[in-house]
Amino acid sequence: MMTRMSAAACLSVFSALPAALLVWLVNPWFFDDPLGYAAVTGIPLAAIGWWLGHRLPVGKRPLPWFALSAGLYGLALVPPPQPSLSTQLLVIGIDGATWDVADSVDLPALEQLKARGRTGTLIAEEPLFSPLLWSTLATGKRPGEHGIRGLSIRSDQAKAARFWDIARNEGMSVGLYKWLVTWPPPSHTVSGFTVPGWLAGDATTHPESMSWVKAIEMSNRVHRKTVESKESLPELVFAGVFQGLRWSSLWEGVRIMALEPGLLPSEREVRLRRLRLRMDRDAFVHALHVHDPALATFSIYVTDALSHTHWEGQGGTIVEAAYRLADRVVGELVNEMGPNAHVMVISDHGFRPTQSQDSAHGVVPSIGRFREDLEAVVGPVEVVRIGRKLVVTPSGDPGGTVVDELAGLWRLQDGTPLYRVDSLEGQLGWSFSVNRAPPEAEWTNRLSNGRSVGDYLRPGRPDSAEHDERGIAVVAGPDVPNTALGTVSQLDVTPTILAIMGLPVAEDMPGVSWVGERVPRVPTHDHLAPSQGSRDVSTNEERLRALGYVD
Repeated sequence: MMTRMSAAACLSVFSALPAALLVWLVNPWFFDDPLGYAAVTGIPLAAIGWWLGHRLPVGKRPLPWFALSAGLYGLALVPPPQPSLSTQLLVIGIDGATWDVADSVDLPALEQLKARGRTGTLIAEEPLFSPLLWSTLATGKRPGEHGIRGLSIRSDQAKAARFWDIARNEGMSVGLYKWLVTWPPPSHTVSGFTVPGWLAGDATTHPESMSWVKAIEMSNRVHRKTVESKESLPELVFAGVFQGLRWSSLWEGVRIMALEPGLLPSEREVRLRRLRLRMDRDAFVHALHVHDPALATFSIYVTDALSHTHWEGQGGTIVEAAYRLADRVVGELVNEMGPNAHVMVISDHGFRPTQSQDSAHGVVPSIGRFREDLEAVVGPVEVVRIGRKLVVTPSGDPGGTVVDELAGLWRLQDGTPLYRVDSLEGQLGWSFSVNRAPPEAEWTNRLSNGRSVGDYLRPGRPDSAEHDERGIAVVAGPDVPNTALGTVSQLDVTPTILAIMGLPVAEDMPGVSWVGERVPRVPTHDHLAPSQGSRDVSTNEERLRALGYVD
């Protein structure tokens, strides 16, 4: 009996030892689920030792082995202290977050920020297309000025300076984690780090050591084309363990792989979305402590993705769980900040239930024939699909074309326009929504232009929710009063970030800061914008097609 106990205790050391070594020498955040780790590693090893019994030369005194194992586990539970961060501002973007859900769910981290700062409803402007909106938030300017619109989604195509361009120009270190339109990342000479968002064309990051998290994400895309990595999954995971990946994230990934044959596609999607956020948290916290940027951003996308597809799933509990997970991550990130740091939480837009009785709810507009017809009238255009809507940006001057003229290009047999057309702000283009979709049996019917309805529509999975212009805004910090913001504009975000960082706001930014500006305004920052070179539209379009955004 004693020999078996000694053997079991001896082998349990081989579970505790790597955990302690990883925590103290490589990754202080690795051992975040000790019970789960012990259940998967320590208990099986102890059982094997018990089974082997006298075959292991461990003597008949189990106590020293148990003590060694317990000591190593205790060492892993108490990681080495980390130096305090000097980050002045952490901007957390929760894509698609709306107060309609946030106020109905227990979100303690967000509530604590609200209790010590300013809270408001952040209003977005059409088109509610995330790359445009995140660029508006980053520049304090509308798409007509910042230049990110339509299929223009490369970071180096921005015509206006982003807040990180301004901060870097002042010698500040910046960490950007999955803010949209940050691909390609900057060169190795720029301090800080950049991990581009989900529209990235490849897994390139700055520094290159962080590319493991993008490579894993892009090799397991949900509803989009996968991108092959030069490294195998085990190699990427191994790299991740040395870059902050935690045991709980690693084990959840193993569980998904083991359960995948029996998972429904919708269940797999939910699990992968949640896993990605955990991995993003792991990589971001590690990067914060390695680079200690003055200004850092972190983007959360699980709320947007699951609101599109699971708004009503299980009585809304799937979306609520996504909000709770996002809030836990917000709380962890806020706890990493020093006492003098500011925190801003924003969303690019909100969500609202889709009107399911709408006849166009279950169809998706196709781009190919539609663009051919439109270009015959207004010349070259860029078309991107946002949910059930087509957003069109003309490459040149549309020549005064009006919405009524465009709507009349496609009429059903009863004379009703197939599309409802709205002009975008600043005459940037138009949005086309399916006005009335006939039953699928009538899709062979001819429109007024001689083509069939089926040339322009295809069946699609009905989304249970759609973008809404009302997002969320919270800003908290040492010198932020606990007063309401009310309804505020996305154009205010960059002026607020610059004011918190002690940098000058530009006079050509129409927004107002939510905190006091400490230095005089300057005429403009746009001389700091990326290159104004010609746009590589074909490359953009090919990448968006691969990602599933265009046909």
